[in-house]
Amino acid sequence: MDPDSMLTCRLCGKQHRAVSLQPGERALCLRCGAVVARLSLLGPRATLVFAVTGLVLAPPAALLTFVTAGKVGAVRLSLLFTGPAGLWDGGMRSLAILVVLCGGLFPLALLATLAAAPAPRRPGLTVAGFEPLVRIAGFLEHWAIPEVQVLAVLVAYMKLGSVVNVSFGPGFWCYGAMALSLLAAQHSLVLEPNGPSAAP
Repeated sequence: MDPDSMLTCRLCGKQHRAVSLQPGERALCLRCGAVVARLSLLGPRATLVFAVTGLVLAPPAALLTFVTAGKVGAVRLSLLFTGPAGLWDGGMRSLAILVVLCGGLFPLALLATLAAAPAPRRPGLTVAGFEPLVRIAGFLEHWAIPEVQVLAVLVAYMKLGSVVNVSFGPGFWCYGAMALSLLAAQHSLVLEPNGPSAAP
């Protein structure tokens, strides 16, 4: 391990000396107590595994039936982006673009970024070239919110379930699993530009 490697708290700016963490351990800032590093219980490759899982689930989530709604013999099949298309046709184009970005494109970009970010060979080491990807992921994590879309669909199901027959298709389950994979990938890696496995 490089003894000169430093980790800077993103909240207060205090620098800490880098040491190795054991699986499941986390490092807190000595000044403000914020989490500055965490090593997943599943090891340094957990982020890659979860991110790749999310990327694999993304195509079926977009292409397979998302929700089926029907009443009195009339059945309508909806895909992932059927809702944004309806918003666009209804004149709410800004909202449609926001839904597509936050529920589709940004989650994919974040998953790809996390999958491309190299894991350190040993806990406590910073990988060269890792910092730019972490900065990108740090920006995307504020806008990639597929879990909000999942909750919105569940709320709509509860509201409409007594009016029409609503059922979830395989696309919804793939999308929900993708959202969980993204959350797991984010949780297994603290998005710090000075390395994910350093500690004070």
